Amino acid sequence: MRTLTLHLARRAGLAALGATAGLALVAWALQVVRVAPEVLTGATPAGLAWEVVFLPLVPILSFVLPVAFAAGVFVAGRRLAVEGAWDALAAGGVSPRRMLQPFLGLLLGAALLSAVLSLVAEPLVLARLRTAAPELAAATFAGRIAPGSFAPAGPGTEVFAGSRDGDRYRNALVVRRESGGGTTEVAAGELRLAAGGPEGLALELRDGSLRVAGAEGVVTAGFGSLRLPLDVAALQARIEAMLPAGLGAPPASVVDPAALASAGARDRYLMLRRWAGPLGTLFFGLLAAALAVRGTRALRGGVLLAGALAVTYAVLRLLEPAAGDGRLGGAAAVVLPHVPVALLAFGSLARLYLPRPVW
Repeated sequence: MRTLTLHLARRAGLAALGATAGLALVAWALQVVRVAPEVLTGATPAGLAWEVVFLPLVPILSFVLPVAFAAGVFVAGRRLAVEGAWDALAAGGVSPRRMLQPFLGLLLGAALLSAVLSLVAEPLVLARLRTAAPELAAATFAGRIAPGSFAPAGPGTEVFAGSRDGDRYRNALVVRRESGGGTTEVAAGELRLAAGGPEGLALELRDGSLRVAGAEGVVTAGFGSLRLPLDVAALQARIEAMLPAGLGAPPASVVDPAALASAGARDRYLMLRRWAGPLGTLFFGLLAAALAVRGTRALRGGVLLAGALAVTYAVLRLLEPAAGDGRLGGAAAVVLPHVPVALLAFGSLARLYLPRPVW
C-alpha cells in the first residue's frame, strides 16, 4: 500500500507540477513582453530590473495554481484510467477511498502552498513594486531621453536635449501642457534629473529662460537655477490604479479586524480576496481528484471541471464591483462564487464515501 500511495502521488504530482509550470511560464512571458519594453531601459539598475521581471512570478503563480493543480490531477487520473490502473486496483480489492488518499495528500500541500503565496508572498511582492515606482520612473526617464529627440517626462511633459555629458544634458527644452490649456516652456543650458526630496522626482535646470502662456497672457523670465518637480502624484495615481493599496497591505492585515475596519470598501475586498486562491485550490482540487478516481470520461470530466472554473471566476468578477463600493461584504463576495464548485466537489466525493447497499 505504501508503494501504491507513492506511485499515485508521483503520477499526480508530476502532472500538476508540469501544468503549473507551463501555465505560469506562459503568463509570465506575456507579462514580461507587455511590460518590460515600457518600463525597462538601459538606465534601469540591474537590481530593479530583476525585480520588475521576476517578482511578478509570485502573483502569477498564485493565480494559476488553483486551475493548474486541478487540471494536472484530472489529467493524471485519466492516464491511469486509460492504462487500466483503476480497474486493476478495484479487482485487487482496493477501495476508491483508498485510491483517493494520495490525491488528498497532494491537495493539502497545494492548498498550503496557495495560502503562503496568496496571503504572505503576493502582498509583500506587490508592496515592493508599489514602493519602487518612483525609482523606476526616474530610471525610465533617464533611459529614454536621448540627444536630438523629445522624451516623455510625466503627464503632459516632454523633454528635449541637444547633447549629453554624463548625467547632465546640454541645450535642453522642457514643454509642459497644463490641463487647463496653458503651456509652459523652459529652455536651459543644462538639465539634470534629481531623485529624492519632497517632490520625489524633479528636473534641475541652469542658465535658461521660462515662458508661460495661459488665458491671462504670456509671461517670460530668465533664471540661473530652476527646479521643476515632475508630476509624481499623477504617476502614483496610475500605479495605484494598477496596484491599489489593498493589494500591497501587510500580510497580517487580512486577519486584523482593526486593519480591515479602517480600510475602504475596495481595499478591504482586495485584502479578503487573498483567500480566493486557497479556496479555489481546495475545491477545484477536490473535484478533480474525485473525478480522477471515479474514472470519469475525459469529455464529461473536462466539461464539469471547465464549467466549474468558468462559473466560479465569472461570479467572482460579477460580484467585484458590488464589493468594491460597499454594497456587498468582502467576505461574501469571496465565498459565494466558490459555493457551486464546493457543492459539486462534495457531491462527487459523496459517491466514494457514503455507504451504498449491496445487491
